[in-house]
Amino acid sequence: MPDELLVFEQTIEAVYVRALHGRLPPTCKARLRQAGLDLDQKLRPAYPFTAWMTFLRITAEELYPGEPLEIGAFKIGEACIDGFRETMLGRAVLSLLRVLGPKRALMRATQNFRAGNNYTESRIREVSPRQYELWMNEVGSLPTFTAGILHAGLRTAGAESVRVDLSGYDGHACTYCISWSEASVSSGVAGKGDSKAATRSGSINSR
Repeated sequence: MPDELLVFEQTIEAVYVRALHGRLPPTCKARLRQAGLDLDQKLRPAYPFTAWMTFLRITAEELYPGEPLEIGAFKIGEACIDGFRETMLGRAVLSLLRVLGPKRALMRATQNFRAGNNYTESRIREVSPRQYELWMNEVGSLPTFTAGILHAGLRTAGAESVRVDLSGYDGHACTYCISWSEASVSSGVAGKGDSKAATRSGSINSR
């Protein structure tokens, strides 16, 4: 892992310039500015990972004040895929996922996440044809944000009835237990707003 963990400009763009554009209240933008993200200025090429976690926490608190932080983070993770789709790089990556399908999309987790940061490493273990364990080395203090990305990304890859459970989270690394009911080419576009956080234990699944 590099000495300094960085989140690249395209990730910030996907969330804040694309997905959440027009949705952030003035109080949120002011708090983000104080934390180091001025959305009225040109984005920097990269931001420290610790700052990124702060940005996400502030955004979840501001956009979803009546919900647990982990659910707000999950929803922002899903929105990240929607925003990423609107970028040039995102269109290319997500188009590839639709061709690859869910299994091979998971196998490319390191490459896919490295499009937006310099630190992600992953390992995958097949439990059954539509059930996998995905270990990721660094998901920070909001592991459900990454769960939201995985959920929406797998739907983009054609998976239906996706379930993402958190296991073995130690504050940095996390294992995601992922399953889906079936996969089809025709279902390869991620929907919005049809997911839920199941329990405090970290279970996330779609309806």
